[in-house]
This record gives sequence, C-alpha cells and structure tokens, in this order.
Amino acid sequence: MTTATDNAPAKAAPASTDVLSLRHVSAAYGPYRALFDVSFRVPEGGIVALVGSNGAGKSTVARTVTGLVTASVGQVLFSGQDVTTLPAYKIARLGMAHVVEGRGVFSSLNVEENLTLAFRQRAGRAKLKENLERAYTAFPILGERRRQSGGTLSGGQQRLLSLAKVLVVPPKILVADELSLGLAPVIVDQVYEGLREINRNGTALVVVEQQVNRVLQLANWAVVLNHGSVAYEGDPGGAGAAVETLMARREEAVAAGAAGAEESDGAAGKT
Repeated sequence: MTTATDNAPAKAAPASTDVLSLRHVSAAYGPYRALFDVSFRVPEGGIVALVGSNGAGKSTVARTVTGLVTASVGQVLFSGQDVTTLPAYKIARLGMAHVVEGRGVFSSLNVEENLTLAFRQRAGRAKLKENLERAYTAFPILGERRRQSGGTLSGGQQRLLSLAKVLVVPPKILVADELSLGLAPVIVDQVYEGLREINRNGTALVVVEQQVNRVLQLANWAVVLNHGSVAYEGDPGGAGAAVETLMARREEAVAAGAAGAEESDGAAGKT
C-alpha cells in the first residue's frame, strides 16, 4: 500500500473484531477498471471515513461491499463471512445497510407509511408505535411532515427519512454514501447527528464523503483513495494532510500539462 505522505507509514488498524474487511479487492464496470487492490478493515462499532477526489473510487467501494458491484479480484468479508459474490439483498439480510442520497424512499407513500413499512419488516408490529416516536424524536421535521408523501420531501428530508429507518432498528454496519451532497448546512448537521446516534447504538459506519474536514471529525479511522487505490490508511489526523498532498500533486500535473500544451502550440506556430 502506498501513502500520500513520504514521512509517515500507515498505522495498523485498532485491534478489534472486524465487521467488514476488504482484502486486495479490484472491481470494474465492464472494460473500465475502477478499483485496484483495495484493502482496509472496519472494526465493530468503528467509524471509517472514505475520502478522495471525484472519480477516486469511493462510491465504487460502497457498491462493492454492499453487493451492487461484484469484485473481480479479492474478497469482501462481513463478520468473517465471505460475501464477495452474494447479491445485495442477501448481504442486507445479514445486517448491512446502504444509504445513498435519500434513495430507498417510496415516493408514493407518506413519511409515516415509509417508516411503518420499514419498522414492521425489521422489528414487527408490537414495537411500531415506540419506533415511530423514536424516529420523530430524533428527527422532528419528519414528525411535522408525517402525512407528506416521500416524493415531495426535499433531498435533505429524504436523507433524514432514510437514516430514521436505520436508527430505530440498527444494522451491524451502515454504508453512508455522500449523504451531505447538495444539502444546506443545517441539514448536514442533522445528518451527522443522526450518524452519531446510529453509531452510539452499536452500528459501525463507513462514511463516503467529499466534505473531508467534516467527516474526519466524525471518524476514528480514515481511508484516502486516489485513482481507485488506497493512498493512505490510518488516523484521521493524517488523512487531511494526505488529501492536500494529492490535490497539490494533481494541480502540479495539470499546470505541467498546460505548460506543455503551450510549448507545443508555440512550436507549431513557428513551423
């Protein structure tokens, strides 16, 4: 594994039972290879930030561990079980949830119907009232809009609704993919508080995020991706520096390319 910083090797992950482990995983979309030899671990109850620039492979990792994309090489282990080739619905039944930008909301059902459907499936009828109250306490805006159809909620409210389904009946691990994308700061605050509460209930988190500083404040471990490979794994404090180094190198490469193009144009003009 390479590091984006030259003076500090990645630390070993904290000793703990792993709820999720990627071992030398590569993945592709048809002929396009998106991940290259990705390895990292998520301990029980841990919070791992998965960061990097656009196109770094973050969402592909999320889709691969949840079964939406099948790894072409390597293994994905969930609580010690090899789930590399399992379909997404079977992985979900084992206790892995995947929340992506508010998807998973039934647009024709109102807020309470969305929650009722999820809670009955995962916890039964007996605790339905109690679970609804927990959801509305955690996210008061959902209580205010309980009769509003899911399809008419704002993007941020749909993401809160998706988190509420997870909060009440916690999975073993939640993969949260770009939940803050395009949201107002006040909604981002609510999303992150929801993630903290889910983690306090015992759920491990893998948080895919472009707001690097924000997610590193939440996480206790960090993985930085660059061009589909792990560029840094370790303490969140070092991840910010790793991202800055990668961005600086990218800017230098762009500047060098632009300078080369200008020289080429100049030479062509003299001929």
